[in-house]
Amino acid sequence: MHEETGNDKPLVLAGQEIKRGQWRAVKIPIGHMVTHQQVELIVHVRRGRKPGPRLLVTAAVHGDEINGVQVVRRLLKLSLKRLSGDLILIPVVNLPAFLGRSRYLPDRRDLNRLFPGSESGSMGARLARVLTDEILIHCTHGIDLHTGAANRPNLPQVRYSPDFPEAGKMAKAFGAPVMIESSVREGSFRDVFCQRGKPQIIFEGGEAGILEPASIQLAFKGVLSTMRYLGMLPRLKNSPEKALPVLCNSTWWERAPKGGLFLPGAHLGSVVSRGDLLGEVVDPFGKETTPVRASRSGVIIGRAKNAVVDEGDGLVHLGRTSHPHRVMNNLREAEEALDHRLDHPVFDDYLED
Repeated sequence: MHEETGNDKPLVLAGQEIKRGQWRAVKIPIGHMVTHQQVELIVHVRRGRKPGPRLLVTAAVHGDEINGVQVVRRLLKLSLKRLSGDLILIPVVNLPAFLGRSRYLPDRRDLNRLFPGSESGSMGARLARVLTDEILIHCTHGIDLHTGAANRPNLPQVRYSPDFPEAGKMAKAFGAPVMIESSVREGSFRDVFCQRGKPQIIFEGGEAGILEPASIQLAFKGVLSTMRYLGMLPRLKNSPEKALPVLCNSTWWERAPKGGLFLPGAHLGSVVSRGDLLGEVVDPFGKETTPVRASRSGVIIGRAKNAVVDEGDGLVHLGRTSHPHRVMNNLREAEEALDHRLDHPVFDDYLED
């Protein structure tokens, strides 16, 4: 039995009452930027007519990670007439960074290291405090949507803390090709979820600054699948059984043995064995070529694109799993479920409720 909100009392957010069956957009003031422009956290609340879990879905904690913004936008278009519980959606958490097309806040701080925040701290600390004390306090579960960094795409994956079995079940229900057990970083949004005993999962897919149809649709379907697991939406009848995500219980980076130009030689999702060639680092001023090889067997969950690198830079991110070849089957199944006819993900004619 999943945790429920427990009663039919109105949800009060920023002084506004939202009753069952209502849909409301709430603007919470955070502060002012250098232009004196008001920074607001725009929170969409959709309350079902029946009680159930209260799920928070967030995007753009890092301002240049925009796939999740489009996922939340699609969720906002759904009618959700059969919703049980409450859905809280924040399409852009970090508005100052989003406006600057940057991962970081204007003061170069990472919002995802500032939780639980402070009422009298920096702009980022105040934003983290609002998320913690005014939003998270109302929620029972969370999904935070991310991408890889610029020029470092990630294979679609879900991360969760192994200390929270419910988060592991959510990750499995989400249905990404890979699920990764990962430790919680101090000061992160997931850290405050864990401190309050509430499960949150992290989706990673694609890279910063680029809208990618495949990652967007996989994440969109993953949120709906998680909502069905939580009992917030009816389960689909006669739906084909999904392949189970492949579990990675540890990850590591293969790093540049020398500085130079990195020429990748393996794709995301590739299964590699110890000694396999992952790419080459070449001397930009000469003919020297240094191979980059896998130190262990695993699956590629992230990598650098063609890049100028220094010795020690991370080049290929791998995950260790006992079922490496199932990853390829999962990727093929995911590709069949995605609509690759779309050149751009703004078209929403394939939405489902």
